[in-house]
Amino acid sequence: MAEIIKPPLQNLPNPWEGRTDLKTTRETIKKLLAGGTPNWVKWPKDYKAMAQEQLLADREVSEVMTRRYRMDDQELLLNKEARMVNPIRTRDFIQKLRNAGVKCYTIDAGFPPSTVGLWAFKPGTDHVVPVCYLQVPALYEWSVLRLDKRGMADGEAYRGWRTVESQLVEKGIVSEARANEIFGRPVDGQVSRRFRRNMFWFRNRRELVSSPEEIEL
Repeated sequence: MAEIIKPPLQNLPNPWEGRTDLKTTRETIKKLLAGGTPNWVKWPKDYKAMAQEQLLADREVSEVMTRRYRMDDQELLLNKEARMVNPIRTRDFIQKLRNAGVKCYTIDAGFPPSTVGLWAFKPGTDHVVPVCYLQVPALYEWSVLRLDKRGMADGEAYRGWRTVESQLVEKGIVSEARANEIFGRPVDGQVSRRFRRNMFWFRNRRELVSSPEEIEL
């Protein structure tokens, strides 16, 4: 067996304590103070206040810039009182689809939290497609927008069953007419405007050049 050679140990009384080069430290301090005591040392409170004011000014500029990228109906999409209506248990929502002849099932994917993934078969085929995720244990009618710390849209805070309905139509699981039979037509108004605009675009997408956001209803 080869002999293990250990490195020599320094003869230090307290090897676990750090070592400080006092000479180098003193020389560094002399250089820092060569032109006199810095103002930030003389008046630390004033400089702290200046830094805080600059931080607030930078934040204000950032907020002004982010407003350009906010959604046109962002405030409406954040209105929980108007959007969190007509709740339905997720199990009952799935059963409603099955009662209407839609072959579907859910998978607990674990993300986003408190959601399951909805999968459904294309009508008359054995081809199954992912539809979207569903909130559990229940869904409100309309999705609620979530914002990040800059006030920008960052997904959904709550998934609405109308969002699931639109995905079922767009994925070819049910027609728009069949969806209206299953879920009922939404009440006309500002709350349903984005949903109706998306459905209009999907219905006429072959003839339209504009995106759903450019459609006025």
